[in-house]
Amino acid sequence: MHSLKSLYANLNKVFDIVVVFLSFFIAWFIKFESNLFPKVGHLDVENYLLILAIFLPSYFLLALISKVYQPAAKSSALRVSLKLFRANVISLAVVVIIFYIIKQVDYSRIFLALFTLINFTLSLISRYILIRLIISNKTKFIKQENILIIGANDLSDNLILKIKTSPYVEYNVIGIIDDYSKSALAKSSELENVIKMHHVDEIIIALRLEEYKKLPWIINICEKYGIRTYIIPDYLRYIPSKAQIEEFEGIPLINIRYSPLDEWTNRFIKRSFDIVVSLIGLILCLPLFIIIAILIKLTSKGPVLFTQERVGYNRRIFKMHKFRTMYVQDPDEEKVRWTTKDDPRRTPIGRILRRLSLDELPQLWDVLVGNMSLVGPRPERPYFVEKFKEEIPKYMIKHRVRPGITGWAQIHGLRGDTSIEERIKYDIWYIENWSFWLDIKIILATIFGGKFMENAY
Repeated sequence: MHSLKSLYANLNKVFDIVVVFLSFFIAWFIKFESNLFPKVGHLDVENYLLILAIFLPSYFLLALISKVYQPAAKSSALRVSLKLFRANVISLAVVVIIFYIIKQVDYSRIFLALFTLINFTLSLISRYILIRLIISNKTKFIKQENILIIGANDLSDNLILKIKTSPYVEYNVIGIIDDYSKSALAKSSELENVIKMHHVDEIIIALRLEEYKKLPWIINICEKYGIRTYIIPDYLRYIPSKAQIEEFEGIPLINIRYSPLDEWTNRFIKRSFDIVVSLIGLILCLPLFIIIAILIKLTSKGPVLFTQERVGYNRRIFKMHKFRTMYVQDPDEEKVRWTTKDDPRRTPIGRILRRLSLDELPQLWDVLVGNMSLVGPRPERPYFVEKFKEEIPKYMIKHRVRPGITGWAQIHGLRGDTSIEERIKYDIWYIENWSFWLDIKIILATIFGGKFMENAY
């Protein structure tokens, strides 16, 4: 089916390239050619073009990650604006950092600020113009075509609603063919007659599973008249979440619960970020580790670190590390006993460490070696995983990604002795809606927000 969404996205990218260059030369004129600023000596324009060489790829990468090239509803216009502003500011920061590293200090700070501000403003204006141009004149881009739908059910009803409300398509629904609906245009046996009576450009088959025996005959008729034909699989109604069709060596596969982290590129971005931050964190926290280790040794007998089996990515068992906050227990007991408020097993220093979540810091090592991530669902002990798997629907979906030190559920106060059902809802939402910026948001909320410290005992 034809949609203007891809055209909008591609034109947006072209417009952004034009806008970046246009913003550069407007900023150049304002700063160095107009009389708005005092005339001072400056590098020539060829030297300043290095800014574009750094800014442009950084800006495009951030824009792609933030999905600002996808058409946005009016309600999300502010969100898109914030994403564009963030892409501009971070790209400017990249330019400044690289200039500092290569010791290039003879560039005008005013020019850089003007360039970034103008680029942000023009990118917003270009998007507004583009969306108005496409929606108001979509008949110039897409010729209205006639659609015939075979099958009357929820799938076809939803499709018709989308066709009528989407500003990016231009279709005329001739009617529905169905053997059971009284409001149908005709029965399936009359398909060929309907095609002869109406100029049908596309046919969409939305049959129920029990009617799939009609498929070969219907497809033969469609092929006979050379009509573009699409099938909406009825089993989509049974798929629990977002589905995506993938291809493996020419064989189509339906991923019944798609996550952005199924994409290799997104996994690479997340893993690279984990490695860099965990390595820096381990180095910076080393003095704190030494102090905590001494305090643990002085207040109770036993090892400094506490290791415990947890279930991680793809249900694999790994050893998770924490600072020991409890008196040494029987190994069999600690595997199955839940931590509760005012737990008598905690040591004096352990109460403080758990309250401030400092006991979690050794997990930076688990992140570095790849058993965990900075952000993700919290890992659980094998005993409880087997228990919750049978009691809580969709519990095991959390193991589709690496477990994290913090997570979407944790920054909403769902940690410790709280509802597992609610926690899983948040974990699944995170898995299905992951983005690099969501991880950043969760990390900042963990550090500066108060919710993460709730139920930390």
